[in-house]
Amino acid sequence: MLYRRYTPPPPLAAFVNCIWYSEGLQGTHARERLLPNGESGIVFDLREKPTPIFEADNPCELEAYAPSVFCGARTDSFLLDTSQQECVIGIQFRPGGAFPFLGMPASEVAHRTHSLDDIWPAHAALIREQLLASSSVNAMFSVLERALLSRLKRAPFLHPAVAFAAVKLSRPAGNVRVQDVIDRVGMSSRHLKELFRQQTGLAPKAFQRVRRFQHVLQALRRNSEEQGASLAAQCGYYDQAHFIHDFKHFSGMTPSDYVTVATPHLNHIPLK
Repeated sequence: MLYRRYTPPPPLAAFVNCIWYSEGLQGTHARERLLPNGESGIVFDLREKPTPIFEADNPCELEAYAPSVFCGARTDSFLLDTSQQECVIGIQFRPGGAFPFLGMPASEVAHRTHSLDDIWPAHAALIREQLLASSSVNAMFSVLERALLSRLKRAPFLHPAVAFAAVKLSRPAGNVRVQDVIDRVGMSSRHLKELFRQQTGLAPKAFQRVRRFQHVLQALRRNSEEQGASLAAQCGYYDQAHFIHDFKHFSGMTPSDYVTVATPHLNHIPLK
């Protein structure tokens, strides 16, 4: 199996976490549950047959089936058919980072996976053709980098209040209240919440919860033995009950169950 990732330099670094490439995945499981992280992403399937994506609560309900897809920011998981995921390349945006490239409110494409043709009409197929014609992985990274830069030139940026709120609400500890953040930016509660939802795809409280969940997953990777009250406090939960409730809500399992099935990819849970 070949896996590569590339972090683009500024100005894209402010919006893009990484561009990644995966080839020759030979898993022992047919599907994976992808846990929510509040971020958006783009995936190009470079095979003849695209990878189907299913709803987590209804494994028979097809969410997307296209050669290239846009995954909106979400707070629920979804199922990916990994038995056919042989050659894929993608873009992982930072929280709120997809907004400048969309040409529409992020809230319109949140919580679902869409054909990229619907998001970038007339461009998605051309980009995929350029990827298929590339002579190396680095060349494919350059194709995606150029595509993003071309859209960024005419793109609106995140509102400073949204950028500030996203940073504050992403911090794992301190139990920062959404209202405290709103008071700091000097906007009405209604205005900031709507602006935040339009540009990140999520309401501030939902965004805070899912980013805090991501901090838990990172902490469990560092120390899988620490799953109790100390981890709850470290990641900003009121108590252990609050911690367990949120973990089950986002993952469908307990922290101890997650540790037993965790993979090198933080948000990928293998299913039988």
